[in-house]
Amino acid sequence: MCGKFALVSDWSNIAGAFGLAATDQFFAPRGDIYPASDAACIIRRGTKNFGTVMQWGFSPVWGKQKVRKSLLINARAETLSRKPAFRDAFPKRRCLIVADGFYEWSKEKTQFYFCLRNHQPFGLAGLYEEVSMSGSAKASFVIITTVPNELIAPVHDRMPVIISEGKQSLWLDNSKYDINELVPLFNPYPASEMAIRPAEFPAKGV
Repeated sequence: MCGKFALVSDWSNIAGAFGLAATDQFFAPRGDIYPASDAACIIRRGTKNFGTVMQWGFSPVWGKQKVRKSLLINARAETLSRKPAFRDAFPKRRCLIVADGFYEWSKEKTQFYFCLRNHQPFGLAGLYEEVSMSGSAKASFVIITTVPNELIAPVHDRMPVIISEGKQSLWLDNSKYDINELVPLFNPYPASEMAIRPAEFPAKGV
């Protein structure tokens, strides 16, 4: 489970990592981000990436009775295409959540911070939905999780899916849905390209 992440990079690093214009700033990095908070997300329109603000956690509606369940913040990669909460969003509404790192608790109640070795911002795989509220659309997202790599496994049994820079276009292209191409993106991000340290409160630049 991923229950907290951080975004502390300056805008130039974020824009460079996701192919955004330097003048397109839409979100001010704010340190630690929790469920129900706003976060910076990336979607694709046509052949271009666009930044937008979404709220972390959604409460999807499904079933004949349109039952609304409690807030969801994570989605397991292994069951995306089967779970009623996600099977509609998976082929149609994929996004990236901008992060510098994320947190996990060990069994000994020690919190660790995980980031990339190059200390650059990266994209967490997400799904989003838009709900009309008082005449305006409100977008929210969940973070997709997978089995951990060797760095994270001693701390936690899940990790968020990190989409490498070279695969961002494939993940964001909602005009296409080939599950055979998308599922390999859920493999754990290489441990050799990540770093770990005890968490600081609040998050600071690394």
